[in-house]
Amino acid sequence: MRHLLSLAVQRLPGVVIDEVGDGMAAFKALKASTAAPYDLVFLDLNMPVMDGMKLLGMLRGEPSTAKTTVAVVTTIDNAETEKQARSLGARYFVKKPVSRRAVDKILAEVFGWAAVS
Repeated sequence: MRHLLSLAVQRLPGVVIDEVGDGMAAFKALKASTAAPYDLVFLDLNMPVMDGMKLLGMLRGEPSTAKTTVAVVTTIDNAETEKQARSLGARYFVKKPVSRRAVDKILAEVFGWAAVS
């Protein structure tokens, strides 16, 4: 899924994408990016080393990442999980399988771009 999201986003001009394999690696990359902070993070709730909810809470606790836009991507389909993610600061909650239309909608809202076909 990470690779498919990356392919969907990289077709847009001027976009730089980083992929990481676990929650701790994501936290380190995001925290280290203070000179050029990330505009958008697609975050899976089910990751090795550190799950997405824990990572989201840690991001919100760091001044350098507190306002980073987060789109949670998950197979978990229940209102309580979505409520928890949003209470931790997730702006988007997308259920897998993620459609290209859902990604385009997020990109359009975050970056002000028209949806790319």
